[in-house]
Amino acid sequence: MSVSSSKSTSLPPGSWDSHVHVVDEEAFPFAQDHAFRPKKATLEDLLKFEEGLGTDHVCLVAISVYGTDNELLLRSLRELKGKGRAVVSIDPETTSDQDLDEMHALGVRGIRINLKSTSQNKSKEELITTLRSYVRKVDRLQWAIQLHIGLADIEKIASEIPTLGVPVVIDHLATPEKTLAPRLQPGYTAFMELLSKKQVWVKLSGIYRFAELPELDTYVREILRIAPTQVVWASDWPHTGGVAANPQGDRHALQEYRKFDVPSFIAQCKEWCEGDEALIQKIFVDNPRRLWQYEGQD
Repeated sequence: MSVSSSKSTSLPPGSWDSHVHVVDEEAFPFAQDHAFRPKKATLEDLLKFEEGLGTDHVCLVAISVYGTDNELLLRSLRELKGKGRAVVSIDPETTSDQDLDEMHALGVRGIRINLKSTSQNKSKEELITTLRSYVRKVDRLQWAIQLHIGLADIEKIASEIPTLGVPVVIDHLATPEKTLAPRLQPGYTAFMELLSKKQVWVKLSGIYRFAELPELDTYVREILRIAPTQVVWASDWPHTGGVAANPQGDRHALQEYRKFDVPSFIAQCKEWCEGDEALIQKIFVDNPRRLWQYEGQD
């Protein structure tokens, strides 16, 4: 894949985009209870986008509209011919070890658990029980547990995370609430402690979800300062709007993707790294290689 000629947006060789989706309702129908209806975004579209950025690898992530149906994701992973990784969605009660082994052979290295919309109504004990049920399925493979969770809810599970024995990845900078500086929000201290002890990973992604967040710069710089080996960069392509963006609130209406200037985001991330080339190398190349267990040649 080609590299941008702009120094502020150029990426190191072997760079990863660690959170992207593929969508094709026509060929792979959505789950019956899908909460929104995103437009088609194929692997071909994705690779064209990544070529413009200059990345060499992607991590495909299960999107909620497919529930636990990973067929499109797995087909896309096959077409990447070993150059990609994936995070799937499973049912720990029904997914077999044989299924998991077959996914592993293709390059799956994690499962995603979406707690963002449900955890507020769950007790600490219920959340921990949920986590343990998934870990029991994947601990022998040492897959990552990727959590879509709000900053405030990290506090509920912070004491459990170090005991899980598998990598734990927090989506989108822990999605802080939009109106209050992160350092003033519940969960901030627990999250920073987990990061400083290398007990979680975090994705530097999805900032358009909280673009007006007070002290965003301070928050990101602090994460990079205390946990430079635990951060992976991601574009979050193709930038779904989720339930909140349903046209007229209709979950069946076709939803456009958000407009997001990813090259400008790359430039911003490099600015947060303060010109530290070693740190830039870590978040775009070295850290994702370790997290996604990639040992191939770039």
